[in-house]
Amino acid sequence: MATKNNKNLPATAPASGGRIEANRKRRLTRTLKQQPNNQQVQVALSESRGHKRKTPKNPYWSHTMIREAKLFKEFTGKMDINIFSSTEATRTNARLHTTRTDWSQVKLPEGRVDFSLGARAFGKF
Repeated sequence: MATKNNKNLPATAPASGGRIEANRKRRLTRTLKQQPNNQQVQVALSESRGHKRKTPKNPYWSHTMIREAKLFKEFTGKMDINIFSSTEATRTNARLHTTRTDWSQVKLPEGRVDFSLGARAFGKF
């Protein structure tokens, strides 16, 4: 029943930052009961801190990465995020595993494609 009062909850609900801190202290006190000689837990309980992690300044997905991901998705049927990895071995393995089995839906240009300005400007004729 939604309107029933729960006696286990505090009278005022803490804010989201307070909830995180309350859960952290609850976990630390539980660990302190199990390990009373642990100095790290005692220090962590004594200090109060805000958020552990700040939001990143730079977005992960750049316009170039989005464009390349769409191309991979269009031509291979799936996109593995490891294609953008900084490790060469992970990147090559991700590129090897993105192979399409059904090519019936993909319309690739046949023959020779002319990318000159004249061909692109008057391609409809």
